[in-house]
Amino acid sequence: MKKLLTVLVVVLSLFCGTFISNAASDPAVILVNPAANSTVYSNNLLISIKLTQPKKIKVRVFEETQIVNGTRSAVNINAITVTNGKINSANFTPVLVGQPDEYTSTGNLSFFTKQINGLKPGLYQIQIDTIDTSGNPAYTTKSFVVIQEKTEETDAEIFETPQSGTMQFLQNLLKTIFGD
Repeated sequence: MKKLLTVLVVVLSLFCGTFISNAASDPAVILVNPAANSTVYSNNLLISIKLTQPKKIKVRVFEETQIVNGTRSAVNINAITVTNGKINSANFTPVLVGQPDEYTSTGNLSFFTKQINGLKPGLYQIQIDTIDTSGNPAYTTKSFVVIQEKTEETDAEIFETPQSGTMQFLQNLLKTIFGD
C-alpha cells in the first residue's frame, strides 16, 4: 500500500508540475528565434516572436552578470551549469540591454522581430511578457541564449559535423550553392 501511495504521489507531482511550469508562458506567444538554451556565434542577435492571437507583448533582453573578485562581469559561459535542462541562474544578476519594446498584434498571425547589434560574448536572457487589458503581465516567457565569438573553426565545424536526414539534405544543398 505504501508503494502504491508513493507511486501515486510521484505521478501526480510530475503531472501537476507540468501544468504549473506550462502555465507561466502564453501558448499564443512563441519565441521562434533564437531557440531556447541555444548558442549564437555572432555579436548580433535576431529575435523573432510569433503571435497567433491578438496580443500585446513587452520584450526585454538582459545580459546575465555575476560578481567576480568584487567586480560585476559577464558570466563565464564555460562554467554554466544545467540542471534538468534548465540553466542554473541563481547567482546571476540580469542587466537590461537597450530599451524594452512593446508590440501589439491585431490579427491572428503576426511576427515581432528585433535585431540587437554589438553584443559581447556571454549569457543573455530574453523575457517576453504578455500584457493584459489592465497593463499588467499576464504571462512571462524567459529563454536563455549564449553569445560566442564567430571563428573560422566554428564555420568549419558546421560542415564537418556528421548529419543525417533533413540536416544532411540542407548541408548538401548549401555546399552545392556556395561550394566547399
